[in-house]
Amino acid sequence: MPVKRKNSSSNGNGSKHGNGNKGIVVKMKKQVEDDDFEKFLSELSKTTRHIGMERTERMVKEGRAREGQRKKHADLAKQRSTNELENALINRQKSMQLQQLLAELLTAQRPFGSKPMTDFHSETHTGNPNFDVAVGDMQGWRAQMEDAHLVNVKFLSGGADSKEGYFGVFDGHSGVQSANLCSQIFSSTVEKYATPAGNHHHTIDFEKAFLDVDRQLKGALGEGGSGCTAVTVYVSPEEITCAWVGDSRAVLCRNGGAFALSHDHKPDVAAEKERIEAAGGFVQDNRVNGQLAMSRAMGDFVYKGDTKREVAQQLVVPVPGVITTKRSAGDSYVAIACDGIFDVLSSEELIEFINDKKAKGLPNIDICKDVCNRCLAPSSPEGGPAVAEGTDNMTIMIVDLK
Repeated sequence: MPVKRKNSSSNGNGSKHGNGNKGIVVKMKKQVEDDDFEKFLSELSKTTRHIGMERTERMVKEGRAREGQRKKHADLAKQRSTNELENALINRQKSMQLQQLLAELLTAQRPFGSKPMTDFHSETHTGNPNFDVAVGDMQGWRAQMEDAHLVNVKFLSGGADSKEGYFGVFDGHSGVQSANLCSQIFSSTVEKYATPAGNHHHTIDFEKAFLDVDRQLKGALGEGGSGCTAVTVYVSPEEITCAWVGDSRAVLCRNGGAFALSHDHKPDVAAEKERIEAAGGFVQDNRVNGQLAMSRAMGDFVYKGDTKREVAQQLVVPVPGVITTKRSAGDSYVAIACDGIFDVLSSEELIEFINDKKAKGLPNIDICKDVCNRCLAPSSPEGGPAVAEGTDNMTIMIVDLK
């Protein structure tokens, strides 16, 4: 009889079915994990992009802010520079207007005429055998004559044949009063400070003498008033001494050439400028406080009013420069003149001019006239002077030394 087999199909079928389900589950789980990872990557990418965009936006904003700040600073710097330039231009314009006003005031005080006054005034002193003196002056283009001079060929000894002489030229401004008074009192005042120092020779304290003259001017003219230069020359058989304030000059003809006995006291000279500024003033256009063209002068008391300062520390001082030279065989004459001459001719040119005239045999008085005519500015077709040089008063003195 055949053997019956057990039916195991159900078990086999069941076992096979269970393994298939398990594989599906694993596959589905892996798919989910893959999907989650893809989703994670997608979210991460989005987040990264978002962070990148935020960072980029922040960097752009910061860049724009920095650029705005830089532009703001540049605009402020430009505005500051513009303001400084505008202020500089405004100040310059004000300065120019002030200078123009000052020039107009000075012109109003000492206006030019429509034509020059060419009358020549002169005098000679030939009685003393030791000196032959000629002096001449011309008003020129100025509205009035403000120069004065002194000649004393009887100095100290009082005799007609004195071997000592004293000579001077005074160039006035803001009036002729100071120049005129100086020409009258200088010689007698200087004599008070002279001490005998040998035969026909004296030592003179010119600083005390000049300060004394200035006090006399103040007593006569008061706190205001005019002022003047003073260039004076003392001649003895032994020496020639020049004492001066201002920009008038004395020049010695020595061996045919020019030997300076003075130098101009101008506000732009370093030592003069230092004193002016120390006294609270300033130098503008080579003038004291933009006005006075010399740093030392007689009178001009409006510049000498600081009661806390000594005389020698004022804006303008009467303290003279002094130059002394021993006489030599080559000394032939001394030329003394105001800046109306030296504005046109240098010291060397003046000596050369005089020498040329002397070589032709002209007397000193004619030479003085020729010098004035040479230094007079020509007329312009419209009237008035054609050039600025040669428009001042002119005084020239020639002292022949024997």
